[in-house]
Formats: sequence, C-alpha cells, structure tokens
Amino acid sequence: MSHQSAIRALHKVSMPVPAQTVGQRFTFLVLDGFAHLPLASALEPMGLANQLLGERAYSWRITTLTGAPASSSTGLTIMTDGAYAPLGRGDTLIVIGGPGLRRQSDPRLNHLLRREAAHGVRIGAFCMGVYALAHAGLLDGEECAVHWAELDGFAEKFPKVRISRNAFALGRRPTAPGGGVAADLMMHLISEAHGPDVATKIADLMICNEVRSPKSQQKVLSCMEANLETPLSAQEIADIAAMSVRQTERLFAQHLNTTPMNFYMQMRLEKARKLLSQTELSVTEIAVACGYKSTSHFTKSFRDAYGATPKRMRAVGN
Repeated sequence: MSHQSAIRALHKVSMPVPAQTVGQRFTFLVLDGFAHLPLASALEPMGLANQLLGERAYSWRITTLTGAPASSSTGLTIMTDGAYAPLGRGDTLIVIGGPGLRRQSDPRLNHLLRREAAHGVRIGAFCMGVYALAHAGLLDGEECAVHWAELDGFAEKFPKVRISRNAFALGRRPTAPGGGVAADLMMHLISEAHGPDVATKIADLMICNEVRSPKSQQKVLSCMEANLETPLSAQEIADIAAMSVRQTERLFAQHLNTTPMNFYMQMRLEKARKLLSQTELSVTEIAVACGYKSTSHFTKSFRDAYGATPKRMRAVGN
C-alpha cells in the first residue's frame, strides 16, 4: 500500500474532532547553525494530521530574524517564509538554535522573545534553542528538557531553570532536546487537541511503534547512570526506552556514534577514574563499584580506555 493510499484508508475511520478545536498556527524561528532534524520531525506530524483530519488544522511558517535563507548545522541551506513578524495570542513560536547560543545571548532576540511572551504567545524550543529562551529569562521556574550532553553546563549557567531528564517537556514552554524527539512532542500536542487516535495513526504512518511518552528516552541515560555497580542488560535498556534492542542501538549510533553497551562501559570507566583520584578505595573495590566481577578484566578495560592501569594512573596523580 502506498503512503497516500494508507492515508486515505485511515481517513475513512471515524475520528471525531472536539467542537472547540480551531486551527493551530506555528512559527518556527530558525537561527544560525540550527539543527535540521528537529524541524523536519516537527513538520511531518502536522502535515499528516491535516491529511488525516481532512482540514487545515495546522499551519506553519519558517522564519529567520532577517528573512534570509537559513543554514543548518550540516551546511544545508533552506528557504524561509520571510522575516519573523509579531504573532497573535494563541499562536505558538518554536525557536531552533545552533551551538553559538551556548556562549552568548542576542539582545535583539531576547527583546523579541520577551515581547512575544508578554503578548500571550506560547513559546517553546528545540535543541539549542533552549539557550535562547533561557537567556531571555523565559525558562526561570519552568521545566525544560535539555540534551543530556548539555545538562551540567546548562544547569550551572541557568540555576533558576527546572531541568528535566525526560525526553521532552510540555506545558507553557514546550521543549525537546533535538532529533526525532520533536516528532514525539508534536504528536502529544496533536493528541491533546484531536485525541490519541489521531496521534497513534500519525505514529503508524511515520513507522513509529507508538507515541512515546516524555519519559521514554533520556530516562535511559539516567537509569544507566543509577546502575553502574550492577549494569543493566541490553534488553533491560531497550525496555526502559520502550523500544526494541535494534531500535535502541540505532538511536545510540545516530546520536553518540557507539552502541548502548559501549557507552555504558565508558560511563562505568569514567566513574572508576573519578574514584581513583577522589577516594582511597582499592582497585578491587573500585572494580566492584563499577560493575566488574573480575579485577583483571577491569584493569584491561581501563588500560584500553586511558592508556594506563588503574594503579599507574593513581600513582601519577591523574
């Protein structure tokens, strides 16, 4: 069955839409070096929702501050719908940023975001766009989903933000840390407006197993971190992610360029390195604390990773 045929078949199924539902308008403000995947992942569910519902339930614009074409982090340049213009109450603005936002704020952007927030615009962010909202003070006291690699630095820079380890955060400031998680966030918003059946059919068309909950992905890293002494199996990690083992492996390969178990081993060895420098525990005790049943296996893994045995590293004070 073709993609269009599948849509027509699903559209025949009765999907009542709440009477109070009105067309929802989204504006995406893409900044220099923006991540392209979250943008594409957000647009696809809205387009499918329009086709399934048989109406223009969602509309969107892609803008930049100046109206010029935007270059993504991969070097791909996209045309936009023009320069950003003030939105109306009830509209949603999603900021998608690049790595430059980590270092400094943009006064013009700060003013724009504060003005829109004051006018009742719902404002969210994908990927590094969370830095733009935080610089403008719009995340103070709000829950925010941040990419796991940015957690420590973001928390130190913005102590008033309630950082979530969930895959995404909903509410007044919807945020997603990047990648395909933006699609999950959008499907939840669609579910809120049109019911879970519509969101589930969109997930089927996008070849997703299900509409994943906010807790389904970054929770994996938190669980791994909490189970270094007694490591989880590959199947247990996949179960936490609500995915198959192969899907979990593809996710880690895409975002971390490694496998779940290799990444897990790196976490355990990093803990061991810290224990060597910060405690008086013996090498055997450290091996056990980091999930190794054999001291010799631990020593070999540590040497392969750091180029020195645990005893040697402790002796030289690293």
